[in-house]
Amino acid sequence: MSLLPVDTDALEDICRSVAMANYGFLYVTDKRGTIQNRYESADTGTLNARNLSTSDLKKALRDLTEDEFSDLEQIRDGVYYVDTFSVGSSDAVTNELTSVFSQRIVITSETLRSRFDLAIDDVDYFASELESRDLVARITAGERDYYTIGPRLKEHAGNVGLDSQLERKAARGKISHSDLEKVIDVAATTDVIRYLEQEGFVVDLDGEYLVKSALDEFARYVASETEDAVESHFEGSQYLVPTPEFPGVVRSEIEARFDVLSQAHGMQEEIVEATQDALADRLDLEVGREMVVMRDEFDSYVDGEARRVLTDVKSERDVLPASPTEFEEAATEHVEEMQVSNDPSVNRHVRDAVAERYADVVAEQEFGGVDS
Repeated sequence: MSLLPVDTDALEDICRSVAMANYGFLYVTDKRGTIQNRYESADTGTLNARNLSTSDLKKALRDLTEDEFSDLEQIRDGVYYVDTFSVGSSDAVTNELTSVFSQRIVITSETLRSRFDLAIDDVDYFASELESRDLVARITAGERDYYTIGPRLKEHAGNVGLDSQLERKAARGKISHSDLEKVIDVAATTDVIRYLEQEGFVVDLDGEYLVKSALDEFARYVASETEDAVESHFEGSQYLVPTPEFPGVVRSEIEARFDVLSQAHGMQEEIVEATQDALADRLDLEVGREMVVMRDEFDSYVDGEARRVLTDVKSERDVLPASPTEFEEAATEHVEEMQVSNDPSVNRHVRDAVAERYADVVAEQEFGGVDS
């Protein structure tokens, strides 16, 4: 052992650098030669040892790990760790994890060990470090642990998360049991699928699974299957439905064709709402606070009714009204007699719309576009 002390500042910098190159892990036996060579060529203090023997290295490392201000932590004999996240150099870790999870939605401890070049005894330690930072989520399956992408890494990685991958594998928002097993591709598929259900990634639909992240796609499919029936319902009610009743209409048509609402108890409202939105797009529905309106068809119906009322008003009088106001007064009874539904709010909405359009038609046809 050298009579001069080791320059621990220089040694710490070297060890930190070597560890950073291996995701924070320093295996002294493997890297001893590298550390010694770099120390002996480093700019050390004049009162420090210029050479670094094995015994000097061991003592200096022991002193460093006992220093509360050192980044170096001993996790077992001959193995040290530098927390790359605390020292602001974690890109290599997150980039490697992103690469892993872009290929697999669930990985094993062995995958972590091989991708990060770890000794088998250090996998649990590293996995716990990743889990504590929400970079991975642990799935316990029997005596084994599996891992999927954690919420923090998902934010960093973009379209790489478990939900994103399931969405890509889904067809019409669903995935079969056999296809889900292929996607998971680990031994404990039953335990992993149970985890996916518990965490709300998928919903069991008796032999296949609804992928929650693909709910909009599923809703578009359901909307395509219920579109004709919903359109017929609107046609039968003069192209409008009270907004509070619309979810019931949609729910009824879904239940008539699918078992999904009885199977996906916890997602019933989400499925109905998503299907409503999809139907609104497909049928060009205008969803207001009081009414859901099939706008073009409703406007055409209202225009026809307004013109019919004007024809009736003119046919029943020998002398036509002299002003727009008199025309409107003459139409009052005709408009008030209109009844298209048992729902007073629907009748009121239709009457108001016809009366408004009637005033426009009178102004255009009887007074050259001049409105009072």
